[in-house]
Amino acid sequence: MVKFNENRVKNEENLKNSINFKKSLGQNFLFDTNLLNAIASDGGVRADDTVLEIGAGAGTLTAVLASRCKKVISFEIDKSLMPILNGKAEQYKNIEFHFMDFMEADIDSLGLDKAKVVANIPYYITTPIIFRLVEHIEKFDSVLVLIQKEVAERFASPCGNKNYGVTSVILQSIFDVSIPRIIRKECFTPSPKIDSALCLLVPHDKYCISDFAGFRDFVHLSFSMRRKTLVNNLKSKFDKDKIILTLEDNGYNANTRPEEISVEKFIKIFENLKK
Repeated sequence: MVKFNENRVKNEENLKNSINFKKSLGQNFLFDTNLLNAIASDGGVRADDTVLEIGAGAGTLTAVLASRCKKVISFEIDKSLMPILNGKAEQYKNIEFHFMDFMEADIDSLGLDKAKVVANIPYYITTPIIFRLVEHIEKFDSVLVLIQKEVAERFASPCGNKNYGVTSVILQSIFDVSIPRIIRKECFTPSPKIDSALCLLVPHDKYCISDFAGFRDFVHLSFSMRRKTLVNNLKSKFDKDKIILTLEDNGYNANTRPEEISVEKFIKIFENLKK
């Protein structure tokens, strides 16, 4: 049983009341200490880890991470939160705050090496942030992001599922993707309209992709019109007969739609057509 702490609840309420939440920045914060600790556990945060946090918010997750790891490098675009966050930095000497847009940051200058990412990301910028991290995948041991539930389900979707699409294939080609926890909208302040989910991305080397940028373009083209077959989507760039032959070599046929093709087969088809 979790012991009720009246002072902690009072401090949480005072913190909530001191913040002017900005809807334009997608600010929906978490204050429940038990939930924040669960998130840090889901991220596998250990004492010798460096953790990259994107969107410090009120610093509630930042503080939990700092209590568990060697160093937290945290980005926050809302400079009105500086007084609150600087207070966290005084309390925890292992926090390094950057008050700027993460999308404009020089990631190479942070000195990251097999760091863990743990972040509560605003819904409106989820995909750009994820693919910014993908560009620097070699720097990260794992990525745990708190995002819109439907988006997390799309990231983790298997082939044949209605949610399976471009991001499913691209992310699963380089990450093991899972959803360790669903977080109800009522857990946030202010409460969003939809539930969220933790999405865990762990880099893998299951597949050999000779040209990842080219593969991304290939997947986008493959799903350009979901109701059409893969042949029809690809024939503007590749020879139709070669597409059909390649599909047949991989156990498919000319009527196969992109959502029916597994990640592994997508890579094989791409590599064959690229030759």
